[in-house]
Amino acid sequence: MAAHPKNARTRPSLPPPHAFAGLLKGSSVAGLSASRSRGLAAALIHPSYRHENPLKGLANFDRLEFFGDAILNFVICRKIFRVFPDADEGILSRLRSILVSRKILYRIAVKLKLGSIIKVGRSLMVPDDASRAKILSDTFEALIAAVYFDKGFEATERFVLKCYAGYFDMRKLWRLDPNPKSSLQELVQKHWRKLPLYTYELRPDGGARVTIVVLRSLRAAAAGRNRREAEEKAARLLIQKIRQVLVRRSKK
Repeated sequence: MAAHPKNARTRPSLPPPHAFAGLLKGSSVAGLSASRSRGLAAALIHPSYRHENPLKGLANFDRLEFFGDAILNFVICRKIFRVFPDADEGILSRLRSILVSRKILYRIAVKLKLGSIIKVGRSLMVPDDASRAKILSDTFEALIAAVYFDKGFEATERFVLKCYAGYFDMRKLWRLDPNPKSSLQELVQKHWRKLPLYTYELRPDGGARVTIVVLRSLRAAAAGRNRREAEEKAARLLIQKIRQVLVRRSKK
């Protein structure tokens, strides 16, 4: 996270325009005008910093985040609708959920090196992992809104899709699913109107082996260092099997 002024009485100032435009150098939205750099500043100056260092004339960060989230969801929905023509509504919904999850947003924000430029308050200078992930994810969404207001929708869509390059792979997305147990339950309830059945074999060292059954012919098992890890591994395996079943059904 960018350093906070050492002297609390130092008059806060905005970073120079090139600091923000430089962040996006080489991207599809390179060349953001200096005259509109305050939009980028609004996205990259966290509310915690503003609370300690009141700055006038900046758009509300939370409003930008809200708007950026809406744009992101639309861009992602349109993309997966085109990329996965055989996916039903349930699969598309889950893929969208994974793609806009904090886990993915955080990965993208790290790749963009947002942590080296965003300004945060003293209380968040050394955040825990969860707080850091939230701060950077929120900032990425606010940045999307700032790009939209500066360059319009088409440039914003190009920017988002460039950031997501390599993520529109169904196998990869299922592996990145932050909540495979929830995804599995949704799929099973939608297509079989029942809940998956979990059975456990616990080991003395704390490890576990989990078997999940939906139908006699549709099951998966996995071992892990603990119960949760085993559950998630087994759920991911079973989701892959269910996807294969659904794809075969759709082709009949």
